[in-house]
Amino acid sequence: MKIQATTRRSYRRAAGVLARAFLAEPVSQAIYSGLTPEQQLRNLTLDFTGELVICLRRGEPLELWQGERLAAVAAIYPPGTLPLPRLAQFYISITSIWGHAHYDYRRWTEWLEEVSKLHPDRPHYYLEFLGVEPALQGQGLGSRLLGELTRRADAAGTGCYLETATPRNIPLYQRFGFEVSAHKEVIGLPAWFMWRPGK
Repeated sequence: MKIQATTRRSYRRAAGVLARAFLAEPVSQAIYSGLTPEQQLRNLTLDFTGELVICLRRGEPLELWQGERLAAVAAIYPPGTLPLPRLAQFYISITSIWGHAHYDYRRWTEWLEEVSKLHPDRPHYYLEFLGVEPALQGQGLGSRLLGELTRRADAAGTGCYLETATPRNIPLYQRFGFEVSAHKEVIGLPAWFMWRPGK
């Protein structure tokens, strides 16, 4: 088992892992309701492909491999890399439309606008996405990536931040020192905003 940086050779494969991991996630289900699972998976794969293109340029996306199998992926932005430039935001928006089956794009932009309002303005590592292949969940793979994230943050002496609409993930994040800093409803879903102080 090894953790390594996502590269231009692997990011499309990594996008597939994230898409499968987020297929049943509440925000994905809310935005893509009415689509077939196959359409949802295609849309999510396109979304994460665009997200990882930008994260490759400005962030520190990570992969966890089990032998020859890509098992888990994290999209991470280190301090000083956010907010994204307008061109990068436009690119992500375009990839969320081009080639997609019809979906509620306004609901997606509302989610992004609302969560951005609570984003900390102090230096921090931002965990944008963390996903594990569904068949491999529950084996501690997400914890391995969280451990690498918090190690980097501690080395830099800075905090970490994330948001989640999946309540079962909260205890996992809390084990790594994250605390709920805010809780509000966004697009009809409960969302938790979590901060880990720097050490």
